[in-house]
Amino acid sequence: MTAVQLANPVAEARRAPADRQTRAPLRVCMISDDFLPAATGVGVLLQSVSRELARRGHTVSIVTTRRPGEPELEIWEGVRVNRTFTLKVYGFYQALPSRRRLARLLREEDPQIVHYHYLGVLQERARRIARELKVRNVYTYNMTAEHLTQPWPLRPLRGLIARRIIKFCNTCDRVLVPSGALLQQIVREGVRAPSQFLSNPADFPARPEAGAKPAGPFAVLFAGRLEPEKNVPYLLDAFAAFARSCGPCVLELAGRGSQEQAMRRRAVRLGIADKVRFLGFLDHARLGERYAACDVFVLPSLVETQGMVAMEAMRFAKPVIVTDRIVSARELVDDGSSGFIVNADDAGNLTEKLSRLHSDAALRERMGLAGLARSERWGVTRIVDETERCYREVLAG
Repeated sequence: MTAVQLANPVAEARRAPADRQTRAPLRVCMISDDFLPAATGVGVLLQSVSRELARRGHTVSIVTTRRPGEPELEIWEGVRVNRTFTLKVYGFYQALPSRRRLARLLREEDPQIVHYHYLGVLQERARRIARELKVRNVYTYNMTAEHLTQPWPLRPLRGLIARRIIKFCNTCDRVLVPSGALLQQIVREGVRAPSQFLSNPADFPARPEAGAKPAGPFAVLFAGRLEPEKNVPYLLDAFAAFARSCGPCVLELAGRGSQEQAMRRRAVRLGIADKVRFLGFLDHARLGERYAACDVFVLPSLVETQGMVAMEAMRFAKPVIVTDRIVSARELVDDGSSGFIVNADDAGNLTEKLSRLHSDAALRERMGLAGLARSERWGVTRIVDETERCYREVLAG
């Protein structure tokens, strides 16, 4: 069976009987190396979706990493959080549970659906156990081989890992892909499991009033890990050129990562150390404050499946700038209307767009409101409606 978008005739044929069946609560177990506290966009979306599913009366459990000081079992927002033995590898926590413990966890949780949100040892082992237990499997394609091989020792393995991802997808009952362009890409690469586009949610209430920020320097915001794929040096270079002529301005970098010290040194070399603020990791509430206080949000990444932080900034009526290397760039931003898409190899292109937004407050407001309207499609309720429908289709099939 080939992968398709929402117009999958098989899914459409199943939808009517699936919707007519009794809306019995579902039992769902989600598998992810990141969850609470969220260190990545995957952890953020998983919190949003699991919380909403539990609120609707479904039985939701998580199997995830266990970091220092965390209990093995916790009830969070009605969700059972099971934590397993974990090591930190290349800056990321990776769960390495024994097969025996993982099998016991899955038998105790007794899910109808196992939903994978990450890729690693935990997911591979859980998939094999779920197959033995004859449990249905759904995978959200949040990570490409490029994501998983950013540390240079892993880059020679990129081709092998790409093939393993395809193989993993093809063992699942459904693959959810948060970008239509990425969906077409993975089909070309060999994914044959039934697949559909389903956006991740942007879990912030709409904040149109946030478009008018308090008086102060022109503020540019980035949020994400300070890692090579986020392309922060490009942002620093563009901002340095912009800062030479724009007057009072500030660049805020929200996040941590292996490149933080290198970025601090680069800011000093560029003469902008007094204009760059390294905010560190921010929780959901504090990040919302920074979205509200900025004038423009920039996501300079070289690798993204969707770019949730850009979606969140749009919920605050902010113009957004993304690079053309992001596979979902044109799904995120209507270039020239809700923001700009810039050349990831040309920092001058980003400098020019920052200057244009700085000089035109009316343009910032128009773009922010256009982005806010665009963001309505990413509301949590709508996304979880589609997720629940997917689960019922898979069970009906």
